[in-house]
Amino acid sequence: MAFLDKAMDITKKFGEVAQSAAKTAMATAKEKSEQAIEIGKLKKDILVENGKLNRLYDDLGRNAYDIYCGSGDYAVLEPLFLQVSDSLSKIEETKAKIEEVKASAGIEDDEDEEEEAEIEFEVPEVVEKPETEDKSIGS
Repeated sequence: MAFLDKAMDITKKFGEVAQSAAKTAMATAKEKSEQAIEIGKLKKDILVENGKLNRLYDDLGRNAYDIYCGSGDYAVLEPLFLQVSDSLSKIEETKAKIEEVKASAGIEDDEDEEEEAEIEFEVPEVVEKPETEDKSIGS
């Protein structure tokens, strides 16, 4: 009976350890997915600010051209400059937040660099078809 009691104790301890390991793994997976979601939201915020910047640059260009043509007022540009500076600051703050989340999660920058790297295609060399002699009948 002592052998069966020891076997039951070992099985019980193994089950407890396995359950604990599973809980730890689930908690880690949950934490990593929450961090990935947070990084995704922050990247979306950067895209939104970049869209605002593009519209602001368009407005600046349009107004600058109007000023060049003599029909515009320089006072129109100052608020646009301030909005551009504000958007650029928001983008930098958001990038800093992304780095903080990555640092707390232990994510290295190499992962994002692979995503952002340009894809280069290798163009194969063109092989010219050799000229063939005309072997028509009656030549």
